[in-house]
Amino acid sequence: MLKLSHISKTFNPGTVNEKVAIRALSLHLEKGDFATIIGSNGAGKSTMFNAICGDFLTDSGSVVLDGEDITFLPQHARAKNIGRLYQDPMRGTAPGMTILENLALAAGQGGWLSRISKSDKQRFREQLALLDIGLEDRMNHPVGLLSGGQRQALTLLMATLQKPKLLLLDEHTAALDPGAAEKVMALTKKIVEENKITTLMITHDMEYALEYGSRTIMLDSGKIVMDLTGKEREEMTTGKLAELFYGKAHKKG
Repeated sequence: MLKLSHISKTFNPGTVNEKVAIRALSLHLEKGDFATIIGSNGAGKSTMFNAICGDFLTDSGSVVLDGEDITFLPQHARAKNIGRLYQDPMRGTAPGMTILENLALAAGQGGWLSRISKSDKQRFREQLALLDIGLEDRMNHPVGLLSGGQRQALTLLMATLQKPKLLLLDEHTAALDPGAAEKVMALTKKIVEENKITTLMITHDMEYALEYGSRTIMLDSGKIVMDLTGKEREEMTTGKLAELFYGKAHKKG
């Protein structure tokens, strides 16, 4: 479903602020794969997501999604097939619009439902009810009045309403309190597994890194330095993973 082949990106090349963010990075995900991504700050995790989404063009390499080369495709065109959640619950929704209006926007595949029918409203209500946090009874409330956890749950629903080919979760629970984070993670697992959505999730939580999905990848200095699957991942403990994380993240030379 996703194939990154030797992608590289250097910001401010040839200046004192030159930063090699990702270097010859390759990654292959099959349809339905769910991989967690760990790495220290500046390891290249979010930069890799930005490269996939088309926030910038890579200096080299290619990005292929579901057999289509999207390396030079503009960001808005990629967004039709890629869902993304950010760490900040304030991103991904329009705070001045109601829950219903936000869902209508998400259902419009980059546009807007020409009119919201009774059947649309019922469908949205049913989808909100699955979140089990009472939003189905608040469809006419502005999104800006929701708590961080409620808003992130809504954003998750919006990002998957049209079943994207790829879902990118960029530390989407990091800004939430522990209770809300667990709720959103449970919703994430349910939605991803039921819809078999190919997913990449960045996290700093070692337990999440091993508990969710079937593959754990570590980035350091813009490269993949560890890729755990199968028995090796099953036998990995959070303590051992933390040791490897700090060892690889701080190893020089």
